[in-house]
Amino acid sequence: MKSSDIPRRAPHLTSLLVAVLAAVSMWYVVSVRERLEAQIEVTLDYYGIPSNLVITDGLINKAVVRLRGPETLLRSVTQSKLIQAVNLSHIKKGVTMVPLTAEHLGPGFRAFELIDVQPPRIVITADTLVERAVPVRFTVDSPLRNGALTVENARVDPATVTLRGPESVVEAISHVPVVLMADPTAAGSTVHQVITLDTPSLVTSIPPTVKVQYSITSGRTTVSQRCKVDISAENRRLYKVEPEELTVTVEVPEALAKNSRYLGELEATVSPPDLDEGESRQVEVRFRLPEGMTLLNPGAEEVTVSRKKK
Repeated sequence: MKSSDIPRRAPHLTSLLVAVLAAVSMWYVVSVRERLEAQIEVTLDYYGIPSNLVITDGLINKAVVRLRGPETLLRSVTQSKLIQAVNLSHIKKGVTMVPLTAEHLGPGFRAFELIDVQPPRIVITADTLVERAVPVRFTVDSPLRNGALTVENARVDPATVTLRGPESVVEAISHVPVVLMADPTAAGSTVHQVITLDTPSLVTSIPPTVKVQYSITSGRTTVSQRCKVDISAENRRLYKVEPEELTVTVEVPEALAKNSRYLGELEATVSPPDLDEGESRQVEVRFRLPEGMTLLNPGAEEVTVSRKKK
């Protein structure tokens, strides 16, 4: 051995001692230093659900975990958002208990002592996932009184849809209802609409929408109607309006052209501005129309509002 080789080993020995000292320090910080307890929320993310099943009840979003461990590690855990994957590949139709214990929560918690988990288990209810074709049945409704509109040639496309969902729910559905809300202003025309089907929870429709069409064969006519201009204010007695009545031209369904109750639902109002005693100002009139009525000629868009003198 050459004498020049001897001094070269000293640095290697020093590095080894430094490495051992660092390892011992890290071990002390992680394992020996004061151990603390912490309570954290863990977001649950589910995977592995069998393709032939649908979960109908029992899924929860979060679990509360109480841990004990080194202060350094606990601080790093509590400052981050924890997401825990839960494997549901073993669940069966009916009720299955899924425990949330240390061995089930995964390797992320192995560095800690798991004191408590709430809830300690998840009670999963699952049903067989089925598909079934059912007819679409529609009814026609109207915002007006019965008989005010005549609707004909109502159709829905497609007439049959496929429902997909829990067997116990899908098998109890004989049809999917669709309500056609007739537009009272669409007299003499064919109306086309796309309606989203309303299905029970966990049940989806294929397709999710249907196309409907209908024709309103009842006509519309124009009438003149007088209406009083009301003052919209708590202290309305302090004001007066000129003119007090307006004559307006409106279009209504023919069946309601002589219905005084329906025509009387037309309202005209004004909101008085800030006025001194004896002061007057032009104010725009606001109209409130019943369903199916169209304002053609308001007659006067503004009226004079005055504040009375005491």
